[in-house]
Formats: sequence, C-alpha cells, structure tokens
Amino acid sequence: MENDRKTIEKLISSNQGFVISLASQYKHRGLEMEDLVSEGNIGMLSAARSFDASLGKSFVTYAAPFVRAAIGKAIEQQAGIYRVPRDVEDVKLEKRRSRALSIDAPVGGSAERSLARSIPDADAPDPEKQLRKELLSKELASVLAGLQERERHVVQRFFGLGVESRTMAETAAEMGLKRERVRQIRDHAVRKIMKQTRDANLKDYFKN
Repeated sequence: MENDRKTIEKLISSNQGFVISLASQYKHRGLEMEDLVSEGNIGMLSAARSFDASLGKSFVTYAAPFVRAAIGKAIEQQAGIYRVPRDVEDVKLEKRRSRALSIDAPVGGSAERSLARSIPDADAPDPEKQLRKELLSKELASVLAGLQERERHVVQRFFGLGVESRTMAETAAEMGLKRERVRQIRDHAVRKIMKQTRDANLKDYFKN
C-alpha cells in the first residue's frame, strides 16, 4: 500500500518535532543538525509512503526505524567513517584496515571525530518513547472524555487512572451501587473505549 501525497505530507508535517528530537541524538557526530533533520525527513518520507494506520500502530513507532536508518546511513557516507578503500594493494594499509577499530580511534581524517561519536548516546532520553508516552496520554484523555461521568468514574478507579485504584466492591460502596451494577458499567465503558480508539497499546491495556 502507498499513501497519497496529501496523507504523506500530513504525516511528515505533523511529526517534524519527532524527527528533530531523534536527530538531536546524533549531534556532533559528523553532520550539522540541519543535515541530520534533512536526512531524518527522507527516512520519514519512506515510512509515510508505506504506513498503514488500520494496523493500529502509531506512525512515530512505525517511522522511527526508517528515520534512524536514514540518519545512520548519512553519517556513514558523509562523515567518512568508512573511507578506507578495500581494494588497495598496500599490505600495510590493508593490515591497518583489518585490525579491530577502537571505538575512540579517529576516523574520517579528523582527530575530533571517532566511531564512538557516530553512535547514538545510549544514556540520552529516547524521544520515541517520550513522544509515544505523550501520545498515549492524549489518546487516553480523549477516550475518557467520551464516556459518561459515571462510566468515567468507574473506569478511572478500576484501572487506577489518575487516582488510587479501587476494587469493584470498594467502588460499588463508594457509589452506593451493587457490585454487579458497577461491573456492568465498567464492561460497557470498556466496549465504548474499544470502539473509540485505534491505538493497539491502549486496547491491550483495557483488555487485561
């Protein structure tokens, strides 16, 4: 499946912040930030062309590997990590090439550039996870807003959403209802949520 131009443009324009966040993990690794974002957009374009929203997966989760791959490839090609020719006849040069490369050894003819600086910082915050968390929170707030007040009250307490979780019996006593009635309200609310959301993670959460 390939999306139309309008869909592709919307996906790319609405997720520029994600590309910038992801590209920032690769700063000072051989390319300017502007170039990193540009390469990331190339990866996002490839993802936008083949993204299928009906599968229930968020676009940022789907696009992240495309964006990372495009940025990584650009660093390899443009920052000169692999510029040593493999077809040389110079035995000494070939021996140097075949040795294990230290992660801190200079590469690409620059004393300030090393292999370590071309690898994403593992300790840096993961923008994909952060954005995914924010999107999930927004989706959750949206589906809860679509419930009736009593349904929302039961769901929030049963699943511990923004409040301390309660058992069905505790919620029933709090609302002055029978336990079975609270269960019916919860089940009805969960069915409504399942119809309202297309987020697979959110659906899995409410199934459990």
